[in-house]
Amino acid sequence: MRDTHFDFQHKVFSISGAYFFIDPGTKQPALQITLGDLKAALSFTTLMESFDIAEGSPDSKLLGLVAKGLNFVKQIRPGEQIPGELLDGRASWSVDDKHRLIAKGRLTVQLVSWITGSEMIVVDADELEQVVEDPQTKTRVKTAFREIAEKLGLKDNYEQYLADRIDDLAQELSYIEALRDRFHHIRGIGDNLAKLTQIYRTDRTFCSEIARMQGLLRKPVREYDAIFEQADAQTGEIFGALRAFETTVRFIRKIRDDLRSRLLEWEELLQAWESTPVERSMAIEQLQKQTYRFLANRYIETKVWERK
Repeated sequence: MRDTHFDFQHKVFSISGAYFFIDPGTKQPALQITLGDLKAALSFTTLMESFDIAEGSPDSKLLGLVAKGLNFVKQIRPGEQIPGELLDGRASWSVDDKHRLIAKGRLTVQLVSWITGSEMIVVDADELEQVVEDPQTKTRVKTAFREIAEKLGLKDNYEQYLADRIDDLAQELSYIEALRDRFHHIRGIGDNLAKLTQIYRTDRTFCSEIARMQGLLRKPVREYDAIFEQADAQTGEIFGALRAFETTVRFIRKIRDDLRSRLLEWEELLQAWESTPVERSMAIEQLQKQTYRFLANRYIETKVWERK
């Protein structure tokens, strides 16, 4: 068995087209198989009982890895490589160059602000670009490297060493920037709901539902804002981040994986909003109902009344 792949032994996993996914009905991992005209989603409990997969067996252990892996990817097929998050901590998905540039820019800003004695956290891409392109930036970065090297006791070739560490941190943070970018699309749902309120302003029932949806949407927005603020604060003090480099990387990856897992369940809904024009139509009304169900199933607050 290759330690880096989902190499199952039982023949059920070799059925053509079989794949693992999170069953939307049960929210649990399942194996989707097709036999002729029959399609079935087998829960892991059913799978192990029906095909005599013993607890603790290699296949059973791989199923455990599949369950964890589905936090980072939508589907897993038998034989595929195990997601990097479970092997060595690297991400199993890619980011755009723009996210790497934003991450590098934010770290450059932190270096410059550190040397001037005024820490700041900059997220806006335009503001980052202005600071990074300032002619004085490179000089200040060199000065920052020299002082950081003195504090960390670095001697030979310290500039290259610190430049490499900044590049490494930028690579890790580029995933946070990509997730931040995707998070803005969740905010975009709120903007679209506001537009629908105007479009359907004569439909009191529809507008009432939109108002409840807007209330439900505030909870995940607050949660995600708090997580991004935590990530920004961790790298906001650049000297501390470089001094405890390995700890910083582990922290960033933990937040990355948490955000990725949370945002993954939004993907289908986000794609639906991106492909549906915000105008009066049956399509937008169906999407509104789909969104309402999504939000209500996850964020509605219920109270349990106890008899005194």
